[in-house]
Amino acid sequence: MSSTNLIRLGGLAAIVAGILRGINSFLPSSNPNITTSILYLLTDIFLLFGIMGIYGFQHQESRLWGLFGFLLAIVGIAIIRTGSISGINLYPIGASTFTVGMSLFAVGSWIANKLPRWVSVLWVLSTIVGFMGYFIPGLNLLFVISGVIFGIGFAGAGMKIWSSTSK
Repeated sequence: MSSTNLIRLGGLAAIVAGILRGINSFLPSSNPNITTSILYLLTDIFLLFGIMGIYGFQHQESRLWGLFGFLLAIVGIAIIRTGSISGINLYPIGASTFTVGMSLFAVGSWIANKLPRWVSVLWVLSTIVGFMGYFIPGLNLLFVISGVIFGIGFAGAGMKIWSSTSK
């Protein structure tokens, strides 16, 4: 399979991940049942393949910002998944690592200028809104909004890649 086709499939994965992330925003995160746990796992899998496709699409132009952001985002997902398997609550550490990584990745995407600018803006905005919703009592709704904002940005990146690499 050609690298163009792999990147294109990564774009499709990003679209699916963005949609799933938006849906997950409305699901309860405390005491997830088997259905929500599987949905979270699928979201993380599609996020991984999506971020690989996005990075592959712009890796040369995104410079070190993109590389470091890409690596931190991958490590963040790995930390979250490790916590899920071990039963230890590593979500705050993993989510923080992922969001910092995505913010750096957004800077790399801005530099690369291959994705619409609003994608990078939404990724950074989702980090700011998400931290406020997670850490400020009474602003839980912002955490939900953050997930939707992120999902729109991630799906938007995937749509750009899918359409740019079409035959």
